[in-house]
Parts: sequence; structure tokens; C-alpha cells
Amino acid sequence: MGRKPIDPPPRMRRILEKALHAGEPVTVDGVTLYPPRGDLRRWRVKVHHERRTFDKTYGAGVGHAYKGFLEADAWLVELKSGLSGRPEFESAPLAEFIDDYVGRRGKSGKWSTKTQAQRRVDFRPLRAIAERDRLACRDLNAMHLRECLRAVGTAGRGNSLRGLLRTMLVFGRHAGYFTRDQAELVDAITWTPPVGYVRPLSRRDQAKLHVDIATGGAVMTHEQVRAWAKACQPRWVHGFAFIHACALLGTRSGEIRPLTASPLVAQAGRGNLVDLEQHVVRIRWQATTEGEAKHLPKNNKIRDIAIPQAAPAGFRLDRWLAHRVPVALAEQARGDNPLALIFPNPSGGLFGEQSLRNRVWAPAAEDLGWAMEEYVTALGKKRRLFRFTLHALRDRFANTAIHEWKYPEDVLLQQGSWEDPETVRRFYAGVTDESQSIAMRIHGWGE
Repeated sequence: MGRKPIDPPPRMRRILEKALHAGEPVTVDGVTLYPPRGDLRRWRVKVHHERRTFDKTYGAGVGHAYKGFLEADAWLVELKSGLSGRPEFESAPLAEFIDDYVGRRGKSGKWSTKTQAQRRVDFRPLRAIAERDRLACRDLNAMHLRECLRAVGTAGRGNSLRGLLRTMLVFGRHAGYFTRDQAELVDAITWTPPVGYVRPLSRRDQAKLHVDIATGGAVMTHEQVRAWAKACQPRWVHGFAFIHACALLGTRSGEIRPLTASPLVAQAGRGNLVDLEQHVVRIRWQATTEGEAKHLPKNNKIRDIAIPQAAPAGFRLDRWLAHRVPVALAEQARGDNPLALIFPNPSGGLFGEQSLRNRVWAPAAEDLGWAMEEYVTALGKKRRLFRFTLHALRDRFANTAIHEWKYPEDVLLQQGSWEDPETVRRFYAGVTDESQSIAMRIHGWGE
């Protein structure tokens, strides 16, 4: 709370000034305040309860004394609450609890920097309500949580936020901020769509309507990879190679953007090394959305990805990297590319995820006709999704690895950093626009 004095209300001011004038201690609501006297030139504030003592000194003015009284009173309330079975920190401001929860990176302190920034945005509506109504943790009720949910524009986001609130409240109960009933408030709320709102389909389901549903697929073909790479090249000098590399390595955006040619940069934890001598890409770090701070890859799965010599989409990544690595090191020596990045942005730094989307792959995808029909959220905001996104190149990698490279299951999971085979089957291995024509050719009906 700091040491800044707080102006006391009139009645409390009279009490403190009288004690100061008389040089005698005064007790208010069980808190004893000793005015400056003799060698003691500051107020001393004391209170005892259950063999515990609050004993602190403050400044000379009555504003400092009142500040000490408030702190001692809050200490006493929290102590009595804890001893009586009430949450001992229930009087803490709700906004401060939310800030503390985000600042500690969730219940276990494991959030990445990217996740922490996202959660700060997620909880912003509830924090604004807490500030507006000056809520203590004890004041939180279902009405506040429902108002928070109304601040998001889709059912999917509403369900997601509801789960995040549940986790936070359960942590708050265990940490002494909320009662059990408050921790279970999420069971009494739901995201409520406004009248007339029509829930949009998921990106994958929208994609099915964007093409012939009988023949169109959720996984890119090699030809579509080539077309996308070609469309990205005019927008970024590394656009062509970047798209092919994503499809051939199966990396996430945060893993491939910090690829480096420098062992020293990799050892310092600032990039993932392209090791030409061992023919692997060593994934040890994942970049944040915007900055260069790093954390472990998703699910903490570090791995070495074999650099393929195969060229299913007509691009030899191994040969391109053999040329690009020494060039990146030369750029570093000139000061043009300080981290010796394989795919630096036009300024020689790490490409931000959103910047890469807006400047390179999204405009290229739009040129290819992959932008789907626009929809409106419950908050009236217009949104438009793409049939394929950068992450869809992991789908392409999974299908290539399964059907063309014949990776055994354990190798596939290790190289692609997937949790389990079911995840791959449900979300990554799937139908392409060529699946129908392949079936026709097998039976002699195609060329």
C-alpha cells in the first residue's frame, strides 16, 4: 500500500489530533495508536489477536496515523477471517487479485509470455468491472461474471473465457481470496447470445462450404503449397522458401521464425539452430508473438527435425539451406542481421507473428481466393477467416510424413511434436482436394 498518508474522515481526525495534543495513546476498534512523543517522532500502530501482533511505525502527521490504522484494521480483519474459516484475503481489491494472478503466470506459474499477455486481455472486462464498482474479492457474484462474459463476441470465446474464469476462481479459493460458493459461481453462468445472433461455423466447417463439399479437403495439396509460396515471394524476399520450409519441417510459427545459422545465438537461447553438419533443425525455443523473448516449445517438447532431401512440392529445402546459412552468417558479420536469422524481417530482426500475417501470408492467401465469407460477431465486429492459415502447413507436413515418407507413429509424434496419435488423426491428417481424384484414378476413371 506504500507510505503515502491518507486524509482521515472528520471524526477520526478529531480523535487523532486530540491524542497528538495530549501525547497519549488512543485505541480505535481494537487498534492502538501511539502519537509521536519524546524520542519517538513517528506514530506507532499496534494491535494483538490470538498471540499475533501488528506493530509498525508511520510518519508524524495524522494522515500517516490514519494510514497505519487502515493497514492494521485490514490485517485484523484478514486474520479473524482466516481463523474463523473465512478466506483471509477476502477484503483484497478484486482488481489487485486479477493483476496478481496474471503477474504470477497463472495457478502454477507456467504461462508463456504470449499466454500471459493474452490472459491480461481475457480478464480485462472483469478487471474493469472490479475497478468501476470498487469490488473486494468478497463482493464478487454471478452478476459480475455474466457481465464479463457479455464482453466477448462469439460463443466459442464465451466458452473459453468461462473456463479461464473457473480456473482463476478455484485458484483464488485455494489461495484464500474466495469462498467455495464463489469458486463455483461459473456453474451458474453462461455466454448469452443477443437476439438475432447466428453463431458462425468453425474455420474448418466454413472451409467445407467454401469449396465443393464432396471433393474439397481440409489439408493443402502440394500444388497449393507451391501456389502460396509463389504468391508470398513478391511480398517478402524469403516468402517462397518460408512457406515450403513450414510444410517440410512441420514447425509452428514461433519455432520457425527464430531459425538461426549461428551456434552462438542458439546457445544463448535466442534462436533455433539449423545444423547443416548433422542435417537437422534443432528446436529448443519458441518466440513470443511479437518480441524476441523465448520460452520452451509447446508442451516443452524440444526436438531435432530431420531436414528432408525429398521435394514433394518441388522445393529442395536442404539445398536452399546450404546456400542460405552462410549468407545469414555474412549478414550477421555486416550487422544487417544480428541474430543470423534464416528468415529475418526486412529490417533484419525477428518477424512478429501478426506482422508476418498482415504483410505476407494473408494478402497472398487472399489473392489465391482463400478468404471466406465475412461474418459479424455478437458485438457487431466483422470477421473473416481463411480456408488455409500458416498453421495449416503442419497439416500438410503430417500428411506428407504419413503417406509419402511412411513415418512410423512414434517418429511422426516426435518430429511433429504432437501430444498423441488421436490429436494427429482428429486435426492434422485429413482429406485434400486431390483425394477424390486419386480414388477415381485407382479405379481407372481418371487420367
